[in-house]
Amino acid sequence: MRRVEADWTVKLKWIRVVEWAAVQYGTSRAGAVEAPLCRTADIDALSTAHPEADWEELRQVEKGRRSPLAALRPKEKAASV
Repeated sequence: MRRVEADWTVKLKWIRVVEWAAVQYGTSRAGAVEAPLCRTADIDALSTAHPEADWEELRQVEKGRRSPLAALRPKEKAASV
């Protein structure tokens, strides 16, 4: 799964970021960047918890193509009365 799909799973509230970590990528001169960290168990459970996503299709989306997850909207919680 590309980073953009991971970002969409957070936007859709399917998983949540539990911590941020400073990460140095390769020989970048820009220094460390903040990267979101999620629980592995939450990521492992995605395909079972959200069958509305075509996970095989997501694994094959090419660079530069829009994520199919962009067409989905977060489910709103029912309003309490």
